[in-house]
Amino acid sequence: MIPSLDGPVLAALAGTTQPLSLTRVRAVAGRGSLAGVRRVLLRLVDAGLAEAVPGGYVLNREHVAAPAVVALAGLHGELSARLRGAVAQWDGDCQLLGLFGSAARRDGDETSDIDVLLVSPSGDARDFAEALAADVERWTGNHGHIVVVTPAQLEGMRRVDEPILESWRRDLIVVLGSRSALDGAAS
Repeated sequence: MIPSLDGPVLAALAGTTQPLSLTRVRAVAGRGSLAGVRRVLLRLVDAGLAEAVPGGYVLNREHVAAPAVVALAGLHGELSARLRGAVAQWDGDCQLLGLFGSAARRDGDETSDIDVLLVSPSGDARDFAEALAADVERWTGNHGHIVVVTPAQLEGMRRVDEPILESWRRDLIVVLGSRSALDGAAS
């Protein structure tokens, strides 16, 4: 929601009550140079939204904007909760539901798709995926891209060592089900 480096820095601070060093803020934020993160932190301290304390920086949770910052930092969890809720309302069988791509890496922006993997043997999974994609777009403003794969298709992908499998194994954030579905193990 905050496209500049301020967003990831604020999210890093909102994720803990412990002081974070400059290098730790940079690592948790996952982007920006040390100099850029330092500039953001100093600006946030000047605005009163962050405090420089022994050991690093903390979010000033007494600032009137702090609850909004914490809420924005929790959007990823809210999206996951809504996805789980949608699957709970569906009559189909979900073996695995997860976020991949920029949604999993948390490096997307307002133009990025929200990529979701759904592994299901259910015959109506594609219809459900269309409805879920529309829900994702309403919830986030971003296009929902739902990839539906049956367990049999996944097995075929494993046999030919489909490159997307490695990406899913590396980056997938499991929302529901078991990651073992990617490897063919019992879920």
